[in-house]
Amino acid sequence: MYYMEVALGQFSSLGPLSVWRCYLLGKGIGAAMVTVSFIVSIYYNVIMSYCLFYIGHSFYSVLPWDDCFAWWGADNNTCYVRSKGQILCNEALKQLVKLYGKHYNNTEVMGSNSTENYVNVTVPKYKSALISSDLYYSTLANCTNASQTATEQFWEKFVLDITDGIEDIGTIKWDLAVCLLVSWIIVFLCLMKGVKSSGKVVYFTATFPYIFLIILLVRGVTLPGAVNGIKYFFVPEWGKLLDVKVWRAAAEQLFFSLSVSWGGLIMYGSYNRFQNKVHKDAMFVSSLDFVTSLIAGVVIFSVLGNMAEELGLDIRNVAKEGPGLAFIAYPEALSRLEWLPQLWAVLFFFMLFLLGLDSEFALLETFLTAVYDEFPSSRRHKVPLTLICCIICCFLGLPCVTQGGQYILNLMDTYGGGYGVTFIAICELIALMWGYGVNRFCDDLEFMLGSRPGLLWRACWLVISPLILACIFVYSLWEHKVIKYGENYEYSLWADGIGWLLALISMCQIPLWGFFILLRNFRNIKKVVRPESSWGPGDSEARIKYFQKRTTGLVLMEKVESQGIDNPALMIETNVK
Repeated sequence: MYYMEVALGQFSSLGPLSVWRCYLLGKGIGAAMVTVSFIVSIYYNVIMSYCLFYIGHSFYSVLPWDDCFAWWGADNNTCYVRSKGQILCNEALKQLVKLYGKHYNNTEVMGSNSTENYVNVTVPKYKSALISSDLYYSTLANCTNASQTATEQFWEKFVLDITDGIEDIGTIKWDLAVCLLVSWIIVFLCLMKGVKSSGKVVYFTATFPYIFLIILLVRGVTLPGAVNGIKYFFVPEWGKLLDVKVWRAAAEQLFFSLSVSWGGLIMYGSYNRFQNKVHKDAMFVSSLDFVTSLIAGVVIFSVLGNMAEELGLDIRNVAKEGPGLAFIAYPEALSRLEWLPQLWAVLFFFMLFLLGLDSEFALLETFLTAVYDEFPSSRRHKVPLTLICCIICCFLGLPCVTQGGQYILNLMDTYGGGYGVTFIAICELIALMWGYGVNRFCDDLEFMLGSRPGLLWRACWLVISPLILACIFVYSLWEHKVIKYGENYEYSLWADGIGWLLALISMCQIPLWGFFILLRNFRNIKKVVRPESSWGPGDSEARIKYFQKRTTGLVLMEKVESQGIDNPALMIETNVK
């Protein structure tokens, strides 16, 4: 799909909305892409603001999340520091049951028939075990019944000041709001002149994180216990492969990682040279993305493995999912590094910010490019349009930096950027490969690249990819349950309904646009399932050859300077006999 989208944009030199001149009935797919990109750009910058917040607090002489400090509101009754040898009593008892439950049962106690000096310990999801009373009480004396680590409380009490649920969103966290504003200012300065300005910035933001990754990789793999963390990262739990949630999460991760079905690939492809070897670029970028994901995983889990070994914990009790991995588990691991943990923290969060900045460029530029394509004269006003867009997104992101904003962000991420993108991908494949036609699409690629996609590419586009995605999507809907935040908080039904409404804002674009296009052309239905007469290459010379090949006439393009158009595919047609 990465290859397909970039090639489509490169061939037409159009953005995700105007590119559907190839199949008018699919224009709603472009509108859905633009909508979902706009929605995700709102909350994605909130996550980037968290990175700025952590960077600012990494310059303290002692990292704030390294201990339960009163100045940031730690509750000493519930807060503990694992780096001081303290672990939860429940976790300590699990370890004892796991160890002694393998060898002893209620009738065999170290070769003795007496059980007077032993305690029968039962832990949920673990079998019972008889533990020596001396060992049992010494274990309880060296553990804590506190419920949260210092990093967890720093995240929830200081960074988020989180409320009990989405029903109470509280007030705006002004320190986070300032970080959000700074983040949007940076995005504006990088995007204010479109791809011309963002393209220069990307040279830095796309390459510099690799320097950080390599530095963190070398440091991580040399730590004691790193092998255990890496092993946990690579060795799968085979039973979970039967869980459709795992496959849906994997698909969504690929959509995020490669930016497939967001419209950004079509947009960026539209700026390529017409005969650029896009198939080679697609293979290289996809492979690089895969390798980068592996390196990033090793970087994170090597450090977590080190922390797990030093604390004597199972790595499952150290690793977190979602934002907890980046803002709880890994910061805790970094604070344990002996040499300048502040430096490692700054490097890590700055790397996350740069990676997020790249994604934010694509999301927002997708929306702006759609505006430029539909209203060509607006290209003259890129700076004010970009400023207005950034201001609107900044204000719309303010609910996400309230005390209950994390619940809103989780809702937007699950529905706005999860279900919606999967549905768009399915419709995109069906519209292009079955509506426009896989053979026609391959003809266009052959005209552009000089070679035709092989059978495997066509099979994936036509059958395999849409079928797999459709199965994942339908089964996910069938098995859907009200989402949770963390392990304990379950969203109310009305909040879950708002989430679905958010998903429908993008998904409904597809049938609604299709209905109105059919209604508008009900006297000539064939028009909506055939390419428009203006459909063709964006490159002027290639466009002439394309129409010569497609028709007996010749179509030339006259540029209209007064409209501010700088894309040949947007020019006015004149037939030349």
